[in-house]
Amino acid sequence: MSQSSSPRHYVVLANPSPKSFCHTIARTYVAEVEQQGQSATIVDLCTLGFDPVLKDGERADHGDRHHPWVTAELERIAACRALVLVYPIWFGGPPAILKGYVDRVLGAHCGFRAFREGGAQPALSGRYLLSMTTSGTPIGWLEERGQPQALRAGFDIYLERGFGLRDAGHLNFDQIVPNMSSANADRALSQVRDAARTLGGRIAPQPDDEGWVDFSDMQ
Repeated sequence: MSQSSSPRHYVVLANPSPKSFCHTIARTYVAEVEQQGQSATIVDLCTLGFDPVLKDGERADHGDRHHPWVTAELERIAACRALVLVYPIWFGGPPAILKGYVDRVLGAHCGFRAFREGGAQPALSGRYLLSMTTSGTPIGWLEERGQPQALRAGFDIYLERGFGLRDAGHLNFDQIVPNMSSANADRALSQVRDAARTLGGRIAPQPDDEGWVDFSDMQ
């Protein structure tokens, strides 16, 4: 299977530290995807210097004017079959740069009525969404405060329903700290590889299956 025709994964990374565990997660995911004969791309929002601030003229009902990079980014996303978000949990939610990516890129051309109807972004419709997050605090502490449930319902599932995405789950790796044990890191990366294989299996071409769609032919 050629690189151009293989199922594609688009990994959006949102952590400003090049030495972060999020970066290790993203690289590990891509390496496993490529081992399975599929292709993947990492877009590092912080390294790119992505501006997360939505301008008034970008809003669908206020001009719907977008930077050429946003248009090109939607085309890149449309060519994939899986969108993977990798980010740290900061103060209960995603970093501002990732929220801005949702506002400015995933939400480009989208009004609230289209979002409410569940098909707001054609570039995303039918693709899988997998989220992988890190937190320094233990998962038990987060669960006591309702954080995982709130993030899952208010971010993952909310976006999936509005953009027509398919759910591929959410993995959170807790107690990710500078002095964490190698065993903790190994366990986390093993789960990352498992997730890459599982999602790769879901998006692998199966033209004999009823209802199979080759997204690359839709662009």
